[in-house]
Amino acid sequence: MEENRLFPKTLDEIISEKVRFFFLPDRSAALIKNLIEGHVSERSLICCHSGCDVCNETIFKCYESVKKEISPPNTV
Repeated sequence: MEENRLFPKTLDEIISEKVRFFFLPDRSAALIKNLIEGHVSERSLICCHSGCDVCNETIFKCYESVKKEISPPNTV
């Protein structure tokens, strides 16, 4: 259900929602924000298939989901 808001969600709100959606620990939000702001390279998120506590593949999916939500809609 779409939520009616007076103001759009902040980047931090969007990141928090996505982190919860992907069942990532809250500490992942800082990494996602650094990725969005370009402080950390996307290339650093390589899945090594070793069963990491927080899988880089999941972090990357969360990051992509945040990018998709904050990107302007395509108007054709």
